[in-house]
Amino acid sequence: MARVSVARLLVLAATLTAALLAAAPPPTRAAWVESDYPSSMACGVTIPVEQCDPADGAANAACRDMCHYGGRRGGRCVAPGRLALVQGCHCRC
Repeated sequence: MARVSVARLLVLAATLTAALLAAAPPPTRAAWVESDYPSSMACGVTIPVEQCDPADGAANAACRDMCHYGGRRGGRCVAPGRLALVQGCHCRC
């Protein structure tokens, strides 16, 4: 009897896991990456991009990749403040 209960629990756990994975939203991609951007940029420049939200992981990944493509050591989204006058993608040197 205990084996049946354990087997049922395993089936239930597998079913719930499959349902959760199927219901998970697809990974997001920052929409602004689809547009054209410069293939090279000056060191430490911030490219104005309104959709580059510092709290958005996909936007930061897109910014990092864009800066790498431009020959820089990565980058991240910044809000107006200490590093930038506008919200955008700030590329490191």
